Amino acid sequence: MWCAEDEREEWKEKSMPGLFMEINRQYGMRCMHRIREVGIQQGQMPILMMVYKNSGCSQKEIAEHMGVTPPTVNVSIQRLEKADIVCRKRDEKDQRVMRVYLTENGQRIVEEIKQQSRDVEKVMFSNFSDAELCLMRRFFEQILDNIGQIPAGKEI
Repeated sequence: MWCAEDEREEWKEKSMPGLFMEINRQYGMRCMHRIREVGIQQGQMPILMMVYKNSGCSQKEIAEHMGVTPPTVNVSIQRLEKADIVCRKRDEKDQRVMRVYLTENGQRIVEEIKQQSRDVEKVMFSNFSDAELCLMRRFFEQILDNIGQIPAGKEI
């Protein structure tokens, strides 16, 4: 693969946050491409995963979790319903509440997405020893802890 010498030097000198962002961007692009192949759009993933983890959650709970309005969630759920990925049912105790469940097809799609994620992860972390992976995990957890110590305002 052709790469200009100055581009290689720029790559070598990327900052640590720059490398993290590039890794995240590349990983996200690869995963989203695979997810689109099973018929799921990027904006539908958070809904799909929340319903998978919390079967029978309400549309309001989904909206709150995602930080969007209930009508926004409603549009996505309608599309997922039309594709036979989720179904809505009224709450037995409170008829005003709509509960969201995965259909059999939705469950199959989630399992396929999880498998594809494992496949991507396997390639991403190939050529690392178990000890290196253990250290990397520890470093990532420490970075997350350190980020948690950064004040939200301008003062550091």
